[in-house]
This record gives sequence, C-alpha cells and structure tokens, in this order.
Amino acid sequence: MPIQKVTKEEILAKSLEVFRHRGYHNTSMSDLSNAVGLLKGSFYHYFDSKETLMKEVLESVNIFLQEQVFPIAYNPTLSVEERMETILKRFSKTVFSREGGCIVGNTILETVNQYPQFKEVLQAIIMGWTNALVHLYSHTHPPEKAKKLAEQSIMEYEGAIMMAKLYGESYYYKDCYIRTMERLKD
Repeated sequence: MPIQKVTKEEILAKSLEVFRHRGYHNTSMSDLSNAVGLLKGSFYHYFDSKETLMKEVLESVNIFLQEQVFPIAYNPTLSVEERMETILKRFSKTVFSREGGCIVGNTILETVNQYPQFKEVLQAIIMGWTNALVHLYSHTHPPEKAKKLAEQSIMEYEGAIMMAKLYGESYYYKDCYIRTMERLKD
C-alpha cells in the first residue's frame, strides 16, 4: 500500500533518481508517484506538473552543488590540486556516477530547446562549475586561458560520461580526470 505522507525533499530525491534513469520525456507522473509511494492524485498535491517538479529537482541539484561542491574551489586550506581532486570526486559522485548518467547533461540534451525554465537552472549549474574550475586554473594560467580550460574540462567530462555509457568502460572517466588535473600545470 502506498505511503501517504512524504516530505518535499524525499519527493525531489526520489524523482531525481527516476529522471536520471529514465530521462525527462520517458518519465510519467505515474512513474514518479510510484517511486515516491504516493497515489498519482496525491502527487499533484505537492507538484502541479512534471515540469514544475523537474525544475525543482534541478534547482535542488544546483543548490547542493553551490553549497557543497563548488565552494571547495575557494578553500584556501587545501592546495589547488586537492581542491580540484575533491571537486571532481564530489561532482562525479553527486551528478553522474549513478545509474542513468549525468542529470545535467542528459536534461540539457533532452529539454533545453523545449523548456526555457529548465535552461536557466541548467545554465546556473554549468556557470557554477565553470567558475569553480576557472578559479582553480587561474592559479597557473591567465584568465582567458583558465576559462577556456574550464570549459574544455566540462565538455570532456560530459563526453567521457557518454563514451563510458556507450562502451561500458570506466577508463574514459579516469583519462578525463588525469587530463583535468594536468591542466593545472603551467
């Protein structure tokens, strides 16, 4: 029997996993309500539409990254290398190491031209990631090059996720990690 009382945070967390695994378009409100343990009608008490829910899921990912991951780049108690390594590991664990791939990259590819309300949140996530990497690369590179290296690293990580999924090989992540760390050098 479905449970009838859940918190909004529980709904967001479980919905994130469903969207990550099935994608936005392949996820129905029934899939979401089943994952949460609510009757479909009760689910609408919390969120009036799948679009509203997805936007809040993305906003919760952004808040987590802005509060728990990206600030590591600015922590002066760690070396630049330690900061980069910690950010990459935490970002990987949070955003794309689970079943289904990267919620950010997948949602960008699937929805960016159809749902402008998602685009703003997705841009904020990528901007936060970019700014954190630019800050780290700026320790050894001029600002323009640091920005280019940050963007290159993000594109490479998203590509590594795609290749790892396609071929079932984790070495794409490892190679990307090594190159990202090597870019910290002059």
